[in-house]
Amino acid sequence: MNRLSTSLSLAAMVLAGITLSAEDFKPLIQTAQSTWPEKRHIGVICDYKANKDMVWALAQAVGPECLITVADAHTEDHMGAATNVLSREKADFVVLMPYDRNFGDGYLGATRAVRRLASLGLPVIGTTSAALKQGAVFSIGDRTGGQLLVTDKLIGTVDVILPNSSRASEKASLVLRREGMATISVHAAK
Repeated sequence: MNRLSTSLSLAAMVLAGITLSAEDFKPLIQTAQSTWPEKRHIGVICDYKANKDMVWALAQAVGPECLITVADAHTEDHMGAATNVLSREKADFVVLMPYDRNFGDGYLGATRAVRRLASLGLPVIGTTSAALKQGAVFSIGDRTGGQLLVTDKLIGTVDVILPNSSRASEKASLVLRREGMATISVHAAK
């Protein structure tokens, strides 16, 4: 009986964690939209299949007037192709998927991607303090305690006004739409 209650408690905590992580995007997007009200094209680098729920949570947070371009990258080796997809598709800024196994907060792939994106003039934002350490221009979410963290040193040449704080295949793209959500365009980054 004790094992069953422990298993159920663990399952409930995992499900609660998934729900909380989906809500992480609301304060991030509110900050991004107040910082850059004219920017409506969001880029994401991640393994789309593994992060689909997170991408859809982001699409719900940004609303129907936005476009999300996902560079579907499955390994760190796809970083160059993924950053090229986002540059070619003219994303305005990039949101890190916090739990992606190659391009999530704290992973070397994300650090390399943030540096490459900055050199292309694309700012990156995230939901954790790890994202900020990797070069994101700002970060806010449950894992920052709801605090807005803003970098004091930008990587590369990014032309942004920060908020105040106390080789892809054309035929391998997919466009997803649902009422009340941003349009999601998925491009293979290989």
